[in-house]
Amino acid sequence: MYVLPAEYSRAFNEIKRTSLSHSTCKLILFVSCLNIDALCSAKILSIILKKELIQYQLVPVVGYSDLKKHYSSLDSEVTNVIMIGCGAMLDMESFFELDEDAYVTDDSTLYSNIKLRQDGIRDSKQVWRHVYIIDGHRPWNLDNLFGSSVFVCFDDGYVDANLKKEREAYEKLVSFDMQSDGEETDEDEDAEEDEEDDVNQDEDEEQEWNAEDLEIRPDDDADTVEEKERRQRVITKKIKKQRRKEISECEDVIESYYNQGTTIVTSTTAIIYALLSSIGETNIDNLWLAIIGTSSLDDHYPEVYDKIQPLFKDEVHRLSSSNGEPEKTADSSTLTIDVDYHLFLLRHWTLYDSFFYSSHVNSKLNLWTESGRKKLHKLFAKMGVSLAIAQQKWLYMDITVKKQLPVIFSKYLPLYGLESIVREGFIRTFGYTGQLSGIECVESLSALLECDRQALTGDYGFRREESTENDSDDEDAINKRIQQREKVWVNNFWSSWDALNNTVSTWKRTNPSSVTTALKKPKGFDLLLQGLEHAKQLQKIIFRTGMSLLERKLIKNLHLYRLCVLNDGTIPDLKVFSSPLILNKLGTWLLENITEIEFLNYAGSQSLKPLVVASLDVASDTYLVIGLAPKYPRGIDNSTKAKILQQNENSTVTRLNIFSVAFQQIAKISGAKVRIDSFDSSVIEIRRDDLSPFLEKLTLSGLV
Repeated sequence: MYVLPAEYSRAFNEIKRTSLSHSTCKLILFVSCLNIDALCSAKILSIILKKELIQYQLVPVVGYSDLKKHYSSLDSEVTNVIMIGCGAMLDMESFFELDEDAYVTDDSTLYSNIKLRQDGIRDSKQVWRHVYIIDGHRPWNLDNLFGSSVFVCFDDGYVDANLKKEREAYEKLVSFDMQSDGEETDEDEDAEEDEEDDVNQDEDEEQEWNAEDLEIRPDDDADTVEEKERRQRVITKKIKKQRRKEISECEDVIESYYNQGTTIVTSTTAIIYALLSSIGETNIDNLWLAIIGTSSLDDHYPEVYDKIQPLFKDEVHRLSSSNGEPEKTADSSTLTIDVDYHLFLLRHWTLYDSFFYSSHVNSKLNLWTESGRKKLHKLFAKMGVSLAIAQQKWLYMDITVKKQLPVIFSKYLPLYGLESIVREGFIRTFGYTGQLSGIECVESLSALLECDRQALTGDYGFRREESTENDSDDEDAINKRIQQREKVWVNNFWSSWDALNNTVSTWKRTNPSSVTTALKKPKGFDLLLQGLEHAKQLQKIIFRTGMSLLERKLIKNLHLYRLCVLNDGTIPDLKVFSSPLILNKLGTWLLENITEIEFLNYAGSQSLKPLVVASLDVASDTYLVIGLAPKYPRGIDNSTKAKILQQNENSTVTRLNIFSVAFQQIAKISGAKVRIDSFDSSVIEIRRDDLSPFLEKLTLSGLV
């Protein structure tokens, strides 16, 4: 089942009604652990639930197996489950091995009376537990939408606008399935195929009949019993043949829908904020969290951010005007729309480093080459900013230069294809302590999710487990390593959760990256500042590794996709890339640079290729493999996009990730030991020895 934005308030009221209890917790939130959008959504929802005095339990989950384990351990008193950032693409009823009839109840106080969208398929049953799915991943699993009374999907209008054909096919298959109950078995149908000659003969005769011949007429009494039976047999077989044809067509529609690839079409924070709007709970704090969550999609899904950003801008104006002109005090906080820069942490670094470590600038100027670095120096010279000034901390930089930067940038950056550097952004002021933009918060939270805050000394904030050579082939040791890693991710989730608290520590902040500061366990704004320091270190590692890979030409250009494998001994910071978030960032950095090179050399005449990045985890003797969809260069105009679409018939404006489907199919036929557990199905883990044959089958499969 699914609910539309107009029904969000009714859905929330039902959750509230069936979750309120003075004695037990009846509401569970499962949140995708490595997802900033889901993290912010859960934070917003938790604030509202506390305000409504609703008891809840929040459980961060790192993958599907973790989700299933926690769901299986739920008490029978739990009446509502909300899954945030996961569950949209999988048939959850089958995955959880649920019997829907076991959830049916006659108690009117337990079931929801929401007007749910399940018309025409099967009757909506009255169940004592609902599982709500709030997830921006697509494609939707059709069973979740149309085939279950337990699972309720929060939809933003995507289903009614885009899935009419798929819904019709699904309804027909369900209808055929219900009609087939009590009829011939599959074995009987196979027996019919053995009588092909008889069928062909009957069909030849059938063609000689018209519609009137098939009706019962008075002179039919003259016909023999055999002729009547033969006519009836032909009609029955014709109906069954037509049904099989329709079933095949419907199955093709649904198979094509699932095989098209995956993407994200909206942010979960936008859905949650729409829910808040429907119940009248919007405010600056909730809007700020929604902005952070949506901003986390800007790098990988800029079309989603560009679609939602204008709506949030209107909300900022509306809430700011309703609150009046805020009084500036030491603890006041405001949210404004101001000039922002598509540069990496400009307000917290130097102008030079912010340019150099910006993925956008790096790909446009090819800073991994000597000529690219000279081009950057030439750019600063044209702008009239000396390298001495550019290498000063932003906080201590000449105020007159900072004020002139928007004008300087708008004049000179377009000469280098960097016109999209200057743009409007969302800026949050935390009293007199400082300011952060939405993008800066995303970088900080991302670093906190990736880093182990308990091991900040040296080691880039990562805990490194040592393992013996004998353990590398031991499956128990591998599972133990995976459990340790997932435990670190859960701890990092709670660190990021604390960073979203709207608080400022009272102790003096002298050096956010120092060990003394870390032991103080900062929260809120101060923890975000600490995350920014980690983000700088991670960005340096990503750029250093990416530049090395490009210079040494370690990226293979295969026929259908590009391949980059990080092995032990060739990459100094290999252990850092055991995190899917960091490996994803490296892959995106490589993809952006390669795409810019292709457009520069071939003027967009060649089709865009996806990228597969594999990183060895020595401790578990496995590869973490990520498949990335091809990307348009940032800032490309619509006319160029149209030209590419015209040259490549199979291209789409939204680049779908086909690896999510390809990885699963190759895993089935290759016999390789593959672990597909991530909520992003284009992320897998595979045994070291199985990587080469797996990639070989992927190349030859034609699925990419």
